[in-house]
Amino acid sequence: MKYEKALMLDIGRKNFTKAWIFKLLDYLHELKMNTLQLHFSENEGFRIECESYPEIVSKEHFKKSEIREIIAYAKAYQIQIIPDFDTPGHLKQILTHYPHFQLEKTEDGQTTKEAKALDITNQEARNFIKKIYAEYASLFKDSKYFHIGADEFIEFDKINQYPQLVEYAKKHYGAQATGIEVYVEYTNEIAEFIQQLGFIPRVWNDGFYRKNRQCTIKLNQEIQVCYWTKWDPNMAEPEAFIENGHQLINFCDNYFYYVVGENAGYTYPTAKKIQNEWQINLFPHGKKLSPKAMTSVIGTSFAIWCDKPKAQSEDEILSGIKDPLKAMMDIILTG
Repeated sequence: MKYEKALMLDIGRKNFTKAWIFKLLDYLHELKMNTLQLHFSENEGFRIECESYPEIVSKEHFKKSEIREIIAYAKAYQIQIIPDFDTPGHLKQILTHYPHFQLEKTEDGQTTKEAKALDITNQEARNFIKKIYAEYASLFKDSKYFHIGADEFIEFDKINQYPQLVEYAKKHYGAQATGIEVYVEYTNEIAEFIQQLGFIPRVWNDGFYRKNRQCTIKLNQEIQVCYWTKWDPNMAEPEAFIENGHQLINFCDNYFYYVVGENAGYTYPTAKKIQNEWQINLFPHGKKLSPKAMTSVIGTSFAIWCDKPKAQSEDEILSGIKDPLKAMMDIILTG
C-alpha cells in the first residue's frame, strides 16, 4: 500500500479560489505529496453546489464544474482528492435550515436545541444526511476514501444532558447502555452507506473507545481513523484503535495543525519544531508507536483549519505552510 502523504484543507470556513487551490496542488506535487482532503462543510459554511438541498449552500461556494476541474488538475499530478463532509456534529450551516433535525439538550431543567448537532435518534434526519452524502459520492466517484467526520458531536462526559440519546440506547441496547451506543450506531450506519457507494470511510478519533465510556457495540473495524488529538485524557490511545482492527492516519495536531488565526490554543507550526522533534511514529501528546503498531499506520497528514478565516489571506496561508510542510515531508521521505 502506498503511504499517504496528505494535506487537509478547510474550505468550509474559508472560501478559497480555484486558482489558489491549483497553486497549492503545484506545491504538493513539488513535495511529492499524493493526497488533498477537502473539508467542504462546517458550522460556518457549506462550500460546494448542492442540487438536493440548495438552501444549505453558502453564498460563496464552488460550482461542481469547478470541483471537477480541481479533481482533474490533481489527477494529472497523481494526487487523490478525498471528500470530507463531517456529521453528526459541525452541522450548524445545514441545521439552520432544518432546525427540526437538531438534537435536544436538557440542562438545569431547561431544554434547548443544539445548533450544531444532528438528532441521530431520528431516522428521517439520518436519511436526510445520507441523501447529501449520496450526491457528493457521484461528484467524487474517482476517490478511494470518504471522510465522514464524527468528531466533536457532543460533550460525551455530559451525555445524560441528551435524554434522546440515553433513552434510545437503553431501548435498543438494554439497561446497561449509556447513550454512546447510538453515536456508534449512527457512525456505523453512515460508514456502511459510504461503503455501498464505493468508498472506504474515515472518521476522526476523539469520540471512540473513550476510556471512561463503556459501549455495548463496536465501531466497524473497516473504518479508518484519522488520529488528530488526545487533549482529553479519556480519549483512546492510538493502540486502542489498532487493537480493534482499524488503520490510522497520523494528523498529529501538536505539529501539523495550521489553525488560521491561531485559535483554540494553537500556534502556527514551524519547520524547526518539526525537524527537531517529530518522528514518523510520533502521535499526539508525545505518543510513540512501536514498529509493530506502525504497520497499521497508512499515512501522515498536515491540516489547514480556518477558524478565523479573515486572519490570513490565501497567499499568507500558502507562504505560512510551505516550510513546515516541507519539513514534514523530508522526515517522511527519509524515514
